[in-house]
Amino acid sequence: MKYVMVVVEEKGLAGTLSFLLKDNFLPVVVEPSRMRESIIQRKPDIIIIDFSYKKIPLQVLVEQIKELVPDAPIIALVDSFGPVARRIMNLGVYELIEKPFDPEKFMYALNRASLYAGVEKTKKLPQVQLSEDRISSDISESVFFQRLSELLAENFSEPSRLIPGIIKLVKSQLFLSGVSFFLKESSGFSFYDGVNVDRAFLKSIKFSEKSALYVKLISERSILQKNRINEAGLISELELLKAEIILPLMKRDGEVFGFFALGKRLTGESFTTDVIRFLSDISSYFSVLLEDSFLFQENIFQKEFQKIILENVPTGIIVLDKNLNVKIFNNQAEIILGRNASDVVDGPVENIGVEMASKIREAESRKEAIFREEIFVRQLKKWFGMSCNFVCQQGEIVWTIIIFQDITLSKEMELEKKKTEQNQYWEKIASHLSHEIKNPLVAIKTFACLLPEKFGEETFRTEFYKIVNAEIERLTHLVEKIARLSEKEDLILSKVDCFDVLQKTVQRFPAVRIAASKNSINTIVNIDANRIQEALELLFDFCCNDTGENGVVNVSVSEKESCVEMVVEEKRKQIQLDSVQDIFVPFSDHLNGLASLNLAICRKIIEDHSCNISAEVFPEGKKRFTITFPLNRQ
Repeated sequence: MKYVMVVVEEKGLAGTLSFLLKDNFLPVVVEPSRMRESIIQRKPDIIIIDFSYKKIPLQVLVEQIKELVPDAPIIALVDSFGPVARRIMNLGVYELIEKPFDPEKFMYALNRASLYAGVEKTKKLPQVQLSEDRISSDISESVFFQRLSELLAENFSEPSRLIPGIIKLVKSQLFLSGVSFFLKESSGFSFYDGVNVDRAFLKSIKFSEKSALYVKLISERSILQKNRINEAGLISELELLKAEIILPLMKRDGEVFGFFALGKRLTGESFTTDVIRFLSDISSYFSVLLEDSFLFQENIFQKEFQKIILENVPTGIIVLDKNLNVKIFNNQAEIILGRNASDVVDGPVENIGVEMASKIREAESRKEAIFREEIFVRQLKKWFGMSCNFVCQQGEIVWTIIIFQDITLSKEMELEKKKTEQNQYWEKIASHLSHEIKNPLVAIKTFACLLPEKFGEETFRTEFYKIVNAEIERLTHLVEKIARLSEKEDLILSKVDCFDVLQKTVQRFPAVRIAASKNSINTIVNIDANRIQEALELLFDFCCNDTGENGVVNVSVSEKESCVEMVVEEKRKQIQLDSVQDIFVPFSDHLNGLASLNLAICRKIIEDHSCNISAEVFPEGKKRFTITFPLNRQ
């Protein structure tokens, strides 16, 4: 198995990638700070990197990798195909994959990178160790798996198209007289498809439990070679198939569920040891991908899928049948569109709204998917980001899936950006926001795609479900914080003793100590006590996380000129910050998304009161926050 180094910081993304890779690769998750050391200890075959890191620029990371392992293919998970993505592509990154991605396309890219890594290693071997025939064979295998990956990417959900493609590929690869495929049913193995064979004859025969071929496959579960068989009955059945080789396909539990019957080689060559080795490899490969393809087709709309995913993801999801009638309308769709599912389900697509319906009907008539298109719904006065794709069987659309979300806030932010001409500031916000949102969506989308085929696996349901739940919760908190930051709330102002508000707040934080009593200080200010308490809670939460379990946060209150000054200090440095950066800006460098948004909300609340908050970061890691409240002199 090839060694894949996954260089990511976020646990949810790391868990998702490890789960996807574990069956076919050896994945190891590495922090960016330990990447160089890990590469020196053991050179990886493939490296997966994220689009953004807290302490190292992406371009620097790529340059370090290329310096240490110049031939290892690098796959970068990007938030969008923008200028930064293009720059790192120019540095030699093998492939860019936009988040959130389809697991099939992701694994397709990994398989291609794996083939590339194998070819690069072969090039570096001394030429005297390889014969010309062997080199040709390696190149042929590389082309075979490349074409197989293309078949898989295009036809994974349709075994009726995937299997004929595989049959033709095997025939052309080995120059065979014919190839047929048999699938196991309740009464035995029956003909499914073939090329250059007597289809009418093969459809008329069935290898039941009493046949020699059935007994041999079920008992030995290995490749059968006609020239190595001595049983007359088995030889007779292989002659019926005009087969020299029987290639069994096995499920993960070891049960044989089908086989390929391979005819003679038109070149007159025999099936050499190298060819049998190759067939053994592709037998295992075919077994996994065909089992998964059948399971995917059979289970794509299980009830568990709707219960676990559709009702929990923070996006609207609508599923239409082949007549474009609504069959699934999840909770978030109800919230975004302001419609009850009972008024929409089983009705025409127009029930969801004219603007969206016209887009969907147009896409369906052209059979062209929609990817992240923005539309404005006049009746609701909202902007939606919408994607629409199809599930097809035998070339016909049987399900239409619409995923959408309310992006009105995002559009308003864009308008505000144009008004204030703060281009660089908002580009940075958008980049961080995209990164923070898309990483959780990787786990959610992967779970949604894999659920139909893996629902029966207990490990998948328990371990991966925990990852998805954590990512959904994180995404929900992130959206709530963004909404909280943008909302305009009227303050309920009154004369309040801010020292009393402070004492009430610290009761929830054992690590926070008030340095001294207020004595004769005037601490009466005109504020909304509940909002100021919320701001202090957000600030204390940040400080306590920085100090850790045994740390202490000191708070002092004093009267200076016409203001009450509250100073919050802590000396630990678990959260590393630059001394000059503004940590109250959303998505500040070196802070995770939620912590950054909490501090931004804290400042917003305080500044809405016409008060002020500032921060100082000292070289030794000490941090000081100062809040000033104008005194109420009336």
